[in-house]
Amino acid sequence: MNREAAAMNREAAAVNREADVRAWLEYAEADRRSARNAMAAADYRDVAFHCQQAAEKALKALIVHHTQDRPPYVHNLRELLSRLSAFALPSFVVEAVLTLNPHYRATRYPGVADDLDFYVAENAARLLEQMEQIWKWVLDQLP
Repeated sequence: MNREAAAMNREAAAVNREADVRAWLEYAEADRRSARNAMAAADYRDVAFHCQQAAEKALKALIVHHTQDRPPYVHNLRELLSRLSAFALPSFVVEAVLTLNPHYRATRYPGVADDLDFYVAENAARLLEQMEQIWKWVLDQLP
């Protein structure tokens, strides 16, 4: 491959990366909206699920931006955060990840949640706040 073709491939990859970052952020935004709608409907288990999903997709956007690779097909927020070790991770992001992480499985599969009584308005509001902290931090890391 000649230099000009190689340069064009790098440019195309960068455009695709930007498109992928935008796509992940759009999907994350849809989950943010779903979480707020679920909160308004007092569907607190669904709030937790969509908060976890919004955080997951936002982190995947940052992974795409940082690594220039597709993110892993996992739902474990801790694993996703480990792929961002080059960043100075604020304690509030780590805490939010640890809090949101179990809600992917716990909200979807009977018998997984230790305590379904967890899904009340106060806890759902806290999960929304933590998801928003991750969202804002991710956006602050992007150009």
